Amino acid sequence: MAAFLNNCRFIPTAGATTDWVYASTVGGCQSPALAGAIDGRKYKFIAISTDLTQWEIAEGAYTAASGTFARTTVLYNSSGSGTASGQSGVGTKISFTVAPNVAIVGVKEDLISIEEANAFTLAQMAQARANIGVTKKNYIVNGGMMVSQENGATAGTANGYYSVDQWILDLSATGALTVAQVASRTPGGSNNRIRVTVTTAQTTIGSSYCILRQPLEGQRIADLLAGTASAKQVTASFGIKSSVAGTFNVSIPCGDFTSSVGGTFTIAAGEVNTDVIKTVTFQLPTSGNYVSTNAAGAHLQFVLMQSIQPPNVLATVGNVFELFDVGLYEGAAAPAFQLPDYANTLQVCLRYYYKGLWSWRLSAVGSGIYAIDIPFKVPMRVVPTLSLSATSRANLATSGFVNTDLSQTAFQITASAAGDTYVYGETLIANARM
Repeated sequence: MAAFLNNCRFIPTAGATTDWVYASTVGGCQSPALAGAIDGRKYKFIAISTDLTQWEIAEGAYTAASGTFARTTVLYNSSGSGTASGQSGVGTKISFTVAPNVAIVGVKEDLISIEEANAFTLAQMAQARANIGVTKKNYIVNGGMMVSQENGATAGTANGYYSVDQWILDLSATGALTVAQVASRTPGGSNNRIRVTVTTAQTTIGSSYCILRQPLEGQRIADLLAGTASAKQVTASFGIKSSVAGTFNVSIPCGDFTSSVGGTFTIAAGEVNTDVIKTVTFQLPTSGNYVSTNAAGAHLQFVLMQSIQPPNVLATVGNVFELFDVGLYEGAAAPAFQLPDYANTLQVCLRYYYKGLWSWRLSAVGSGIYAIDIPFKVPMRVVPTLSLSATSRANLATSGFVNTDLSQTAFQITASAAGDTYVYGETLIANARM
């Protein structure tokens, strides 16, 4: 598949079997430069002799410095020796007697058909989806940072803190910071983002680190085939607002962190303290412990401080690093971020964590053992760890959870005496995070 140009037709410097070097424009048409030809990009072109006896359709890259289109692959020609279907397959160039007319064209294979199957590569399909804003799947959960069940907008400072659902702070540092969900509209339309603010500086890094990370369940990313011979390309797209310029690391380690594939993005001096969208493409590894079970299959992580990169967000008090509009997509291109519906995002997040108020009252009961089933909102990733805040209770000798599985648990009590027995307005937490 090649790129297109509008109304580009020219006469090259020579015929024969040489590459096509621009000499002059055919009347009523544009030169490659005026048509916007891009250096290094592949184009298809048809060359036709003035007497119409010789012709050739070929493909090759454009070199802007010399105005040259390379005749790299001959698809069709007047001798029937091209590489395309119906030709001999040899791919020999036509030796033009004189310099022909050369026009940039699109051929059948470059156009989307509604009548028959196309033979686009995976990279071409990814680019086509990106061009029209359509994607197969965003593998990131809560990329709009909207859902924050555990901590709401309360800032945290410690390693393991979830400022929003599914996004964890990995921190080992002598410096200090706060991390929180904040209300600030993003380019993708979300009302929220994650903000890290430095409160105590750390200039010497050593073995310290500060990372924002999302674990990715193996079953969610199974179709990416990471860790196999058929591992696919993926592209991460994300919004950054940083008070520090430089080249930052972003990576996709496997579930147990024993191997990783990395990339970088750069915040230029002119992008400091500005919302910018960055993309990084990864070829997922063909080996490594990228499991496809309900365990962590991989992680997407952003480095704010670590010895592997020069920029250190923690170097100065008051430095700020914000993350928003995060997507991870199959292929070498990413579409514009599409903000998911809040309710649907919450449903996915509930597979990993639930926090809500819960009450149970038994009126005028006798002493004895009682139990009530508590269904979870959605089936959870694994049997969750359960807790109840125990803030308002009466007439309970003992209490606890029993018969817990992926879909429900039961709360069992022993009433200490006859009378009203209750658990009122307590916070129930079910934790099945990775």
